[in-house]
Amino acid sequence: MNGELTAAERDAVFRETCLRADLERNHWGGWWDDCILKSGRPMEINYQTLASARENLQNHLRRFIPLGGFTTCVCNIVFGAKILHDPHELFSDMRREFAGEYPEELRRNIIRTNRELLNGITPSYLKQLETAVKRDDIFKLNHVRVSFAASYFDIIFALNRRFHPGEKKLIEICLQTCKILPRDFERNLRMFFVMQGEDLLRVAREIIAALEEIEERW
Repeated sequence: MNGELTAAERDAVFRETCLRADLERNHWGGWWDDCILKSGRPMEINYQTLASARENLQNHLRRFIPLGGFTTCVCNIVFGAKILHDPHELFSDMRREFAGEYPEELRRNIIRTNRELLNGITPSYLKQLETAVKRDDIFKLNHVRVSFAASYFDIIFALNRRFHPGEKKLIEICLQTCKILPRDFERNLRMFFVMQGEDLLRVAREIIAALEEIEERW
């Protein structure tokens, strides 16, 4: 988008195509609408301006700035998007401008940053898991599990020079599209989200050890 659509403008479209629409659903930040199409299919809509998308591409594809998980999600959206309306080719021009090979410096930065988060710094996710197990803090455990997995998947997609596809069906996507995967990839991840106590810590350490093995080769 090159400018913002008002709620009234969006509502007029939804009234024609949807059974229900929830506008301005900004509880988690960003700019979102949700609707249920007349077919009964739910749809989540996230709005991005061209300026914000360009800034994101600049940060990651030109400045090589990593995040703690989900680094290249917007890159994946931009380059994977089906263009339905772009009369002045502003979006297409932006895609052409940033097209190219996966930047090696970005790849290294994503791997380094997220490896530090897993177990390389004092407040690493592994350390936080150990503390939460010791305190029997179930809420903290589940919170850290998600953060641990976010950094882990960011590393996996960077190792494979693939943009991050988001948060849905990540195990399946990795199995289908990633040639570089740690041993026992699926089994360890599924165990990681169901184990408790010392068993959870054992699996977390095993995930990190398996990751270190492939990092040495790639």
